[in-house]
Amino acid sequence: MFLDEDVWVKQLGHRYEDTLKDVYTGEFYTKESRDEMIKKDPAHLVIVIKMPDEAVNDWMRLPEVAIGTDTMPCVDKRYSTTDVDMDLADLPNMHPRNAGSCGKVLRLGRENGIPLMHQINQLSTVSAKHLGMCGLKCMQERGRVQEGMIADLTIFDYKKVTDNSTYVKGSIPTTGIPYVIVSGKFAVKDGEVIHGSCPGQPIRYPPTTVSKREPFTEDAWKHVYTVTSVDFGGSDPSGQFSCCGY
Repeated sequence: MFLDEDVWVKQLGHRYEDTLKDVYTGEFYTKESRDEMIKKDPAHLVIVIKMPDEAVNDWMRLPEVAIGTDTMPCVDKRYSTTDVDMDLADLPNMHPRNAGSCGKVLRLGRENGIPLMHQINQLSTVSAKHLGMCGLKCMQERGRVQEGMIADLTIFDYKKVTDNSTYVKGSIPTTGIPYVIVSGKFAVKDGEVIHGSCPGQPIRYPPTTVSKREPFTEDAWKHVYTVTSVDFGGSDPSGQFSCCGY
């Protein structure tokens, strides 16, 4: 329904010809071709372009922006999730960000003049910082090269690191990363995945018998996330002016 003409085109002002692609052909849809596709295959995979490429570069230039991804392989019953010796190339297709997110960030930074140290900060320190602030002690021990921290290190060639995954072939690894060290042990060495190596540690909150759930009302949410008090020095009788930020 989000991509229905009444919402995507008339309400939000998008055009299918600029924002909706076929995963397999790479061609943009028109209203007519989309209607035809839905009749034939309503669960057909599509690529939705929500922002122009230059907007991604603008986001990456901002401070305190963490880089992350929210995808996983589409593993079915033919594959065992415990098969650590599986060749990554044998995985079924998945979203390309699974294999290419960090590589794409570094490539875009290289191509658009974004400082490397700024990107490394986003990919490591900032991402760990935000999770650590949520109370995850194990993330407070990551994200920095420092004595006493967990030894998770990625060694890459900045001039060559490149994402290769596509929507058609989403599991192609990023190149230009010869070494990945997890908990002080090689997970990738000389560009090859060390099969059977599982040095990673689970990211979990420490066990507790006390619930972390805190009741939250709609009014409280609006106060925290949409209302900002600005002091106009008495222009308002109360000395404050509340404005909503969207």
